[in-house]
Amino acid sequence: MFTVAADPLIVGASDAVLAVSVIGTVAFALSGVMAATEAGMDWLGGVVLAVVAAIGGGTMRDLLIDNRVFWISDEWPLIVSLVTAAMAILLLRARPSVDPRRASLYVASDAVGLGALSVVGASIALDAGTSYFIAAFMGVVTGVGGGVLRDVFARRTPIVFVGEIYAVAGLIGVLAHLALVEANAGDIATLWIPLAVVVAVRAAAVRWAWRLPRLTRG
Repeated sequence: MFTVAADPLIVGASDAVLAVSVIGTVAFALSGVMAATEAGMDWLGGVVLAVVAAIGGGTMRDLLIDNRVFWISDEWPLIVSLVTAAMAILLLRARPSVDPRRASLYVASDAVGLGALSVVGASIALDAGTSYFIAAFMGVVTGVGGGVLRDVFARRTPIVFVGEIYAVAGLIGVLAHLALVEANAGDIATLWIPLAVVVAVRAAAVRWAWRLPRLTRG
């Protein structure tokens, strides 16, 4: 039996934010399975990458700010990651032609998950007594850290380093969150407006193929 009240990801948050956090966890776990599939890994590799992608960012944040690691306090993120990995692996086994990465639901849930984890990660850092600057950094780490670990384990350059407007989208949402906190906005505004900002930026980047400029010589 487990509860959600002790999870730092959702302390003080509404049931709706919990739902968004679950969606984000599922999306990141799914991306881990797909990365393992592309890398030619076995089922165990798929499970490991799913868990790393889903909880890696929050784990890094908690270790850096000396918090109790969130999935040890409340195990639901680990359970959701494992269940998602198992279901994805079975689906791919039964229907190898299925590619969840191309589904609009995956893209949307991934954007919402990025927003949720980035914004709430910054909030957790603030609650731990960090400065706004460090809170912004911790928010981005929470949102993209798992994906970076996933890509490294899959032996490929992390997506956030090859021009995708991904970490930047999370940072914009985090800055919006910190600005609203400084303005003493209510809980709804400080959580949902930044979430919407991240989703909008990420959606626009995908729709119009916005990319960061690559480093070149000369």
